[in-house]
Amino acid sequence: MSGFMYEVKKIMLWQRGLFYIALVLLLGTVWLALSDNPVDIAMERYKNEYEWYLEKVKGYCTEESSLYLEQEAERIAEAKERQNSLLENYYDGKISESAYKKESREIEKVLERQNGFEVIYQQYLYICENAGNRCFLQTNGWMGLLGKGTLNFILFLGILLIVTPVFCSEYSCQMDTLILTAREGRKSALYKLIIITTAVLFLSLCISLIEYGFYRLKYGLPDGDYPIQSIRCFADSSKGMSLMEGYVLIGLLRMFGGVFLTILLMFISVLAKKYAVTLLTGAVSVIIPYIGLSKTSIYRLPLPLPFLLGTDFFAGDIVMSDALTGDEKIIFAEVGTVTLLTLLFVSVLLCTLAVVWILRCNTNRWLMKSGQKKRGAAFAVMFGLALAVTGCSGRGKTGSVVYNSSAGYDCMGYEIIQDAGNFDYSLKNTSTGETYPLARSPMFGVFSDDEEIRAFYACPPYLYYTTSVMESYVNRVGNYNSNITKVSVVELNLNTFEEKTIFEQITNSGRSLLGIDYETGDKWKFLDFHHAFFLNDDNLFFIGNDGITKVNRYTRKTVKPGIPANGNISFDGESIFYKNEQGVLTRYDVSSNETYTYENIVAYDFCMDEQSIYYVSRTDGGCLYSCGKDGNNKELISHIPAMAVTCDTGNIYVLSKESGEEIALPKNG
Repeated sequence: MSGFMYEVKKIMLWQRGLFYIALVLLLGTVWLALSDNPVDIAMERYKNEYEWYLEKVKGYCTEESSLYLEQEAERIAEAKERQNSLLENYYDGKISESAYKKESREIEKVLERQNGFEVIYQQYLYICENAGNRCFLQTNGWMGLLGKGTLNFILFLGILLIVTPVFCSEYSCQMDTLILTAREGRKSALYKLIIITTAVLFLSLCISLIEYGFYRLKYGLPDGDYPIQSIRCFADSSKGMSLMEGYVLIGLLRMFGGVFLTILLMFISVLAKKYAVTLLTGAVSVIIPYIGLSKTSIYRLPLPLPFLLGTDFFAGDIVMSDALTGDEKIIFAEVGTVTLLTLLFVSVLLCTLAVVWILRCNTNRWLMKSGQKKRGAAFAVMFGLALAVTGCSGRGKTGSVVYNSSAGYDCMGYEIIQDAGNFDYSLKNTSTGETYPLARSPMFGVFSDDEEIRAFYACPPYLYYTTSVMESYVNRVGNYNSNITKVSVVELNLNTFEEKTIFEQITNSGRSLLGIDYETGDKWKFLDFHHAFFLNDDNLFFIGNDGITKVNRYTRKTVKPGIPANGNISFDGESIFYKNEQGVLTRYDVSSNETYTYENIVAYDFCMDEQSIYYVSRTDGGCLYSCGKDGNNKELISHIPAMAVTCDTGNIYVLSKESGEEIALPKNG
């Protein structure tokens, strides 16, 4: 067996190189399939309607396509206005049911693709900002393939596991001494370098091809010749390249990043001769810059990390407005072509020096001209890496209570009061009159610029509330010298007054950690505008002006079920009850995500308790009715024309349409 094949067998079989390669590819594929979500959910949800419009305007934005979209927007807006007016006339008895249905069918023909139009119109507004280098196309596939910009931790850990044993296994059993006595020792080290570099290149290439195949099958990757600025993450890039060219260049940079990391690990293993030191140093060289430096600094380091990320070498300047002053700040400065080439040159030079030093360390001493040169090369590599880093481093299970968003809170004998002067919230014992600060921590608001309580949800014996905290950061972990907002959900036990935080999320940070992206932008922005919330064992539900957002408490997956927030929202632990845009009572099952419409219940307002739904009928002059949760057993409660209804344990309260006064009606009467 030749020396080369012996090294192949040792690395791939004895040191489990083939096993780790297969494991990385398997886990990478599984993780990609499980964790992927479309960047534009509406584009995927209304795919057929969107593609119908896309066929008409695909490509660069022309005068014809612009005129078509503007006219279509006007036509849809007029149809929605007619629909609302028609519905009001029908409920008020001004038109017959047959006339209502006839005109509704005509309007529905105009509105049958309105959801897809809203998606294409948002894309149109983005393209109009710079129509010269942006095109209409299906973007979810390309955004998933090119727009992540996060570290592939499975690939990173795989490289650590494959490369570390190559030399360390020999040092652990003192085999290196025996190899150095042979004249083929230098070839042994060269074979190792060739084999392991080839393996890492193969692994990186396979990961890139798997990602390409996955996004091509799931979303499609059409129009690869369109400018890279056609997708939002490259909006302000000055690089003149197509989407496919961007994919190829990012893939090549990531492959070089894998090779760079491989050579760095082998250099450390030859220098330290210890498994633990090699693993720890290799991990730290990537993780510390990743979580501790701004993205602008990362992409100017001659280290493996920026090349492993790859994406933002081709992004433009990223600008954020300061929340307090309104001033715009650059949180990521574009990497120019000259800067990129310089970084590549320095990185290749460091790799070359490291390879030369590795080979000299594994050469017979009688073949070496000078031991001092070996130490000099090692010092040069270590000094270069140290200079690269230091030069840039300056830079319980919930109960089942019924929630009504329009009703008060049952806080087990406590009343929530707010100080009109400083807007602080307190709990007042209704029997003793004593008050307690709602935020139990004495540090609440001490270390932040703006900290406030936003919303409440009572589920005896617990009271839940959300806090919003604004903090200023200067050169701290990945926040780009800017302000962040952090929203938390706190659980307060009203029996013991113990509290704990059950959910916490930064809403506008610009970093990512351990492959989890918390450069959240649009994904978590809804938390800044929520005004109410409720929860169950599995999910949190935040109510904002744009509707309800469901957040899984364990996976942090967010879903917008399309529930409007323009009226009362009720929740019984299993389903959300609300009025749809036509005023029809609707139920949304939070487990199955299925929606059921109560066709015969058209309401001005409604509320519910554990047994019944109470609603003010729009089709019966504002009379108050009750029914079961299934919509059956309808009963008339009051003939008094009403505008709104709420309820508590013993009474139902209606707001009289004629007098404007609140009238209490007993439930049993």
